[in-house]
Amino acid sequence: MFAIWFVFENEDNRYLSQIIKKLTISYDASVFTPHITACGLIDIKIETIDKIVTDCIIEETSFIVEKNSISYSDDFWKTIFIEIKKNKNLMRISKKLFNSSYSFQKYEFNPHVSLIYKKINQKRQKEIVDNLRIKKKFKINGMCILEFSENINEWKIVRKYTF
Repeated sequence: MFAIWFVFENEDNRYLSQIIKKLTISYDASVFTPHITACGLIDIKIETIDKIVTDCIIEETSFIVEKNSISYSDDFWKTIFIEIKKNKNLMRISKKLFNSSYSFQKYEFNPHVSLIYKKINQKRQKEIVDNLRIKKKFKINGMCILEFSENINEWKIVRKYTF
C-alpha cells in the first residue's frame, strides 16, 4: 500500500519536524515526516504510481499554502493537525491525481498536516491545540510516494519529486 504526499521545502520541513518531535516525545508517539496527504492508500505497483505522479506534476512549481486553523479529532490520523486552506495549486494537483487514480483509491482530499498520531483524550487535545503557536504559511516544493505500514516507524519514502 502506498500514499502520495505533498512535502515541504527544507526550512518548513525542519520547522514542522521540530513541532512533531516535541509532541511525540511528550506523548510517547512515533516521529514521522511532515506532509499533506494528496492521495491515500493505493494498492497498485509502484511503477504505476510513479507514472501517475510524474504525469500530474509536469511543469508544477513550488507554491505557498496557508494555515486555516489548528484542530483535533477522534480520528487517529488527525489527532492534532493544522488545517490547510485549499488553494488552486493544491486543488489542481489533487484533481489530476484523483482523475488518474480514482479506480485505485477512494481518498477524499482534505488538506492538513498531522502533528501527532496518538489516542489522546479530548480535554488534553484541546489544551495542546490552545498552546500551539504555529506560523501561517508554508512552502510546498515537491511530492513523494510513501510505502505505508500500520506501524508508523516502518513508513518508508520510496520516491521523491521536486517541483
